[in-house]
Amino acid sequence: MPFEFVCPYCHCKTKVLDRYAGQSGPCVDCGKTVTMPHFNASGILVPSLASTKKSSYSPRTRQRGWMPALVGAAVITTLLLIGGLVLAIAWPSVTNGFRRAAQARDLQNMETIAQALNAYSDRYGTYPPPVVLDANGTPLYSWRVLILPFMGNEGLYKRFELSKPWNSPANQSLLNQMPSEFASSNSPDAAGTYETNYVLLTGPGTLFPPSGPLSRTQAEKNTILLVETNNMCSWTQPGDINIGRGLRVGQKPMVDVGGLHQGSFTAMTTDEEGLRIPSDVPQAVLDALVTPDGSENVDVSTFIE
Repeated sequence: MPFEFVCPYCHCKTKVLDRYAGQSGPCVDCGKTVTMPHFNASGILVPSLASTKKSSYSPRTRQRGWMPALVGAAVITTLLLIGGLVLAIAWPSVTNGFRRAAQARDLQNMETIAQALNAYSDRYGTYPPPVVLDANGTPLYSWRVLILPFMGNEGLYKRFELSKPWNSPANQSLLNQMPSEFASSNSPDAAGTYETNYVLLTGPGTLFPPSGPLSRTQAEKNTILLVETNNMCSWTQPGDINIGRGLRVGQKPMVDVGGLHQGSFTAMTTDEEGLRIPSDVPQAVLDALVTPDGSENVDVSTFIE
């Protein structure tokens, strides 16, 4: 059975096995040499002579035990405070880096699409119509189908029945083959539901007026070709933003520009220049970026990627 021993120097209490009775050794707390009690002839535990030394305990001696711990706690607290301050200062830069990386993925997708749109314009003289109509004027499918060959998806284009609407059984079976560039990685559902986040701006005073699409050569510098939107529209389905209803920066699907990034939205110009446009951009500046031939002198240096 272990017995309890109290160090005469530091008053540290320890449990000692019977086999160490009467032996000497360093105290586990203060390190001074002490002698354990021993069992007398009657088997009773009695103090050894060496262990009856008067204690040298004093308040000053005791302070040596807790002072280093107090200093260590103060150092740790100070380091935590400094670390928190550094993080607070650096956090805006960190979050800004995350935001720019997320926007860069959208701009990369839009650049691929813009290259295909420009290649189509170079081939056929104008950009593709936003909506392909049949002989009766019934909407069939989106311009995205027409640029598939210019995105390296000619096989998919050939399987699409161009005389049938986007939601016909044959064409709807191709929805799950959507090119990845049409969906934003910043939109949680777009890729899984085969929906697109990049649209044209249509209507009077745009590259896609009611009279028919213009060509890339008819657009002045810094004219917006594509914008991001919080879109919930299948990629082959007709659906763009008609500015005749009013051009706004917001989050309404197929109505407002933007919605994927807080505080700004991404756009791509006919010159394949990526723009990061603040959500509070003046309406006059936004309108000037949309019109292809307004002769406005818009400084986009602060929007450039």
